[in-house]
Amino acid sequence: MASIKMANLLNDFKSGPLDYYRKKASFDWKKLKVLIESEEVIEYKNKLYNELQKYPAYQIDNLQTASLDEERFRTARQVHAYKSIELLSLGYVLQNVKYPRAASEIMMQLAPAASIKYGVSNSLFNDVVRTLGTSRHGHFITDCEDDKISGCYCLTEIAHGSNVKGMQTTATFNQERQSFVLNSSTFEAAKCWAGGLGQLATHAVVYAQLITNGIKHGLHCFVVPVRDPKTLLPHPGVIVGDMGEKIGLNGIDNGFVIFNNYEIPRENLLNKLGDVTQEGEYITPFKDPNKRHGAALGALSMGRVNITSMCEFYGSKAITIAIRYGAVRKQFGPDDKEEIPILEYQSHQYRLLPYLAAVYVLRIFSMKLIEVQYQFAIDSYLGVNKELLAELGPELHALSSASKPVSGWTMRDTIQECRETCGGHGYLKVSGIGDIRNDNDANLTYEGENHILIQQTSNWLLKLWPLILKGETISSPLKSVNFLSHGLRILQQPNIQISSVADACSPQNIISMYQWLVVYLLKRTYNKFQNDLNNGKDAFAARNNNQVFYAKNLSIAFIQHFMLQVMYEKISATSDPEIRSVLEKLLSLYGLFSLEKQHLTLFYQGAILPGSDFVTLIQEAILKLCSEVKNDAVSLVDVVAPPDFILKSVLGLSDGQVYRNLESAIFRSPYAMSRPKWWQDIKTNVQSKL
Repeated sequence: MASIKMANLLNDFKSGPLDYYRKKASFDWKKLKVLIESEEVIEYKNKLYNELQKYPAYQIDNLQTASLDEERFRTARQVHAYKSIELLSLGYVLQNVKYPRAASEIMMQLAPAASIKYGVSNSLFNDVVRTLGTSRHGHFITDCEDDKISGCYCLTEIAHGSNVKGMQTTATFNQERQSFVLNSSTFEAAKCWAGGLGQLATHAVVYAQLITNGIKHGLHCFVVPVRDPKTLLPHPGVIVGDMGEKIGLNGIDNGFVIFNNYEIPRENLLNKLGDVTQEGEYITPFKDPNKRHGAALGALSMGRVNITSMCEFYGSKAITIAIRYGAVRKQFGPDDKEEIPILEYQSHQYRLLPYLAAVYVLRIFSMKLIEVQYQFAIDSYLGVNKELLAELGPELHALSSASKPVSGWTMRDTIQECRETCGGHGYLKVSGIGDIRNDNDANLTYEGENHILIQQTSNWLLKLWPLILKGETISSPLKSVNFLSHGLRILQQPNIQISSVADACSPQNIISMYQWLVVYLLKRTYNKFQNDLNNGKDAFAARNNNQVFYAKNLSIAFIQHFMLQVMYEKISATSDPEIRSVLEKLLSLYGLFSLEKQHLTLFYQGAILPGSDFVTLIQEAILKLCSEVKNDAVSLVDVVAPPDFILKSVLGLSDGQVYRNLESAIFRSPYAMSRPKWWQDIKTNVQSKL
C-alpha cells in the first residue's frame, strides 16, 4: 500500500478509456514516481503547479498561432510572472539540490520561451558576471535582480560559432580615455542569436578579442550597455536588432548587435581571468592561454547539462501524448466485430516503446548529471574540494559534450515518431506535438553544434588508451571510465554470454556489450589516428578524417554506456521487485534498441559475435521487451507526464477522452464555422473571369 503522504501527493486519474491499460500495469505508478523524484520534490512541484494556475499569463490555449508581436508580449508577461513567484526564486530552489531541475522541468514544459528567456536574461547573465567578474561588477548583478537592467549573452557571431577563437569582434584599450573601444569589422563579426537582445536587453556580456598596444590577448568578456534602460533605444555606436521569426521559441527575441567605435569603461572588463591596468599592461594568473580560454567559456558546460534535461522534458511530453493516443485509438481487429487499440500492434510497439525506454534512461541519467553539476558549481563558488573538482571538471565536460548531442538526437527521433504515430490528428496544432518538435529543434544547434561538440568527448577518451596499454588503473569521480582499467581483458575475453533471448535481455550482458564496444572503438579510433599521422597527415587532417565511423561512434557508445550504468545503479538500489522488473525491461529495451540501430555491425568487424544467431536474438529480444512493456506503457507515461494544463494536447489528456476533446477543440477553433473575411474578393474575382 502507498503511504498516506504519497496518496495525498498523487491523485488517482479520472476513470475513462485509459482504464483498460492502467488496470493491466504490473507496478504501482505512484511508488515509481516517488522513487524517481522523491516525496519532497513531488510536494514542491504540486505547490508550484497550484501557484502557476493563479497567473493569467500562463493560461494560454493552443488553438491558433499567435502573431510574433503577441508571442513576444505573452512571453514578456510570463517572464515578469516568473520573477514574482517565490517558489521559483534562487533562494527557494537552492534549498534542495533536486529543486532546480524540478522547477526547470515545469517551466520548460509550460512556457519554454519564457523559461529560456528568463534563464538567459537573468541567470546566465548574472552567472557569467559572478564567475568571470570581481567585486567591482557586483552592481550589474544587483541591478539585474532589481529589474533596473536586462541582460543577455553575446558569444556567437554571424560567421563564427563553434570556432570561438576565430571571432572577430574587437575590444581595443585606449589608455588616454581609460576605456575599451568595441568594433565589428564587418557584418560577419556581428554578434547574433543572443536571447533577449532583439528587443528588450539593455546590457550584454560580450566576448571580444582584447587588444592592448597592438597585441591580441584572445577572447575576453565585457559587460556592455547596448540600450538605454529608460527608453530601450540603442546607444550611439550600437546597431542592435532582432533576428526575425524562427521555427519555434518565437517568444524569445533573439538579436544581433554591431559595434562601431563604441566606447565602454575599462572597468567593464570582467577581470577575474585577465585584466588591463591603467597603464595598459595586460595581466593574467594563467600561464597557458588555452586554460584561460577554457575557463572563460566554463559557463557553457552548465548549459549543456541543462539542455540534456530539456531534451528529456520535451520527449516526456511527446511520448505521453503518443502512448495515451495509441491506447485509445482503435483500428481493425481479428474479425469485423471488434477493433483493437493500435498499441496492441507489434509495429506500433516497436515505433514507440523503445523511445519510452529512452525517456526513462535519459530522465534518470540527467537527474544525476544536473545534481552533480549544481554541487560542482556550489563547491567551486565556495572554494572547497578543489582536488576533487580538478578531476571532476574534465569528466563533466566530456560527459556533457556527449550527452547534449545524444539526448538531442534521441529526443528528436522520439518526438518525430510520436508525431507520425498519431497520424493525421498529430499534425493538428492542438495535438501539441508540432510545437514540441519545433521548440526542441533548437536544442540540436545552440550551446555547441552537436557534431563538433561531441568531438570533445572522444578527445578526452583517446588520451586514456596509452594508459590502458600500460595496464594502469583508470578512474574518475563519477566512475564513467573505471571499467577501462580492464580494457585489454574486455577486448580479449568479453563477458558476453548470449545463447537465448533471455540472455539478450539481461542488463548485465547489455552493459558488458557496451563496455566491449567502447574499448573496441577506443582502440580502433586511436590506431587510425596514429596511422594517419605515420602516413604524413598533420594532426588537424588526421583528426578530421577520424570522425565518421570512429570518434563519433566512440563518443556515442561511451555516453550510452554511462547512461545505462547510472540507471543500473538506480535499479540496484531499488527493493520493490515490481518496480525493479519494469525498470530492468526499460534499461534492456533502450540498450538493445540503440545497439541494433547504431552498433551491431561493429560486433562483426570486431569478430566477437557470441553466436551465429546473435543478431536474430537481439531483434527477438527487442520485440519481446516491447510486448512485455506494452501493458505498462500507460502507467509509465503517467509517471513522467505533466498535468493536463501543461500538457495541452487534445490527444494526450489524462482522461483519455480523445474524441470528445478533439471535437471540442475543432468546434472552438475561430476558423471552424466562419466565412473568411475575404470571401467576397474571391467571389468577385472568380465571377469577373467568367
